[in-house]
Amino acid sequence: MDADLATRDVVLVTLDSCRYDTARGAHLPALSALGPLQRAESPGTFTLPAHAAMFTGFLPRPVEGHFEIGGQRLGSIWRSAAARARPLDGGIAFRAPSLMDHYADQSYRVLGAGGVTFFDPTNPCNSLPTRFSEFRYFGRDAASPADAATRVVDREASLTLAHVDELAQACLQARRFFCFINCPCTHIPYTSPAAVLTEETTTLLERLYHLHDAKTPHPEHRPPLEATETATLRDMQRCSLEWADARLGRLFDHLAHRRPLVVVCSDHGEEFGEDGRYGHGHPHPTVTTVPLWCGLLDR
Repeated sequence: MDADLATRDVVLVTLDSCRYDTARGAHLPALSALGPLQRAESPGTFTLPAHAAMFTGFLPRPVEGHFEIGGQRLGSIWRSAAARARPLDGGIAFRAPSLMDHYADQSYRVLGAGGVTFFDPTNPCNSLPTRFSEFRYFGRDAASPADAATRVVDREASLTLAHVDELAQACLQARRFFCFINCPCTHIPYTSPAAVLTEETTTLLERLYHLHDAKTPHPEHRPPLEATETATLRDMQRCSLEWADARLGRLFDHLAHRRPLVVVCSDHGEEFGEDGRYGHGHPHPTVTTVPLWCGLLDR
């Protein structure tokens, strides 16, 4: 099994900010066909540290203690030489500084695509896209003003998964490929073709951005958003996740004949007023608990 995994093409997908309970309540046929939904714990509370860990092989760890791949239980999918050995480790051992370096050393075409501003390669402070020999960015300019006019917008072309045909074609041109895709549709403002803005949600999102930016609990832990307002926003995240599932299904259809190893997870979750706080970047259970699917694409 280890040898089989080690020679597979690879697709690694992160659903940015997606909560575990959002995934549990969504209709996700493509991801469900890949493997069972697993509850996992992220090594990071926001995009940068979570992806830095994943790019060195430290995926969100299932609370059950193992990954299920092709009917086999593994303690890890990738095992960096920098990590201590663990029971049931199995998986793919590597000695390179990152997964991307490892696969590049094996003559894979290493592709990346992203949509949140930590992946904007035009920002010299962003280290994440520099790990890829090829990286495609579809999000807003990281240097643009971070105000309601630029953030509370309907999105389609700026969403990475709107470009799955292009990404699949790039993969299929290679003899072997490692493809990473960061999906911003589940990140605030949670908009996608399945969750478009209304007057109500525009106002709610402007308020939510203010709460995100505050980064502190509301006094006396009284959430400033009503339960019905929070439910509306969470439903937007669910609808956008279901749109992502449909787009991933299209990607999987393109790549199925190559039988790649596929891992889909969130980098972190989101707090919607639990304990009086909103957003991420802090170690609340709703932030550190994430969904994870993995499997061998074999249709």
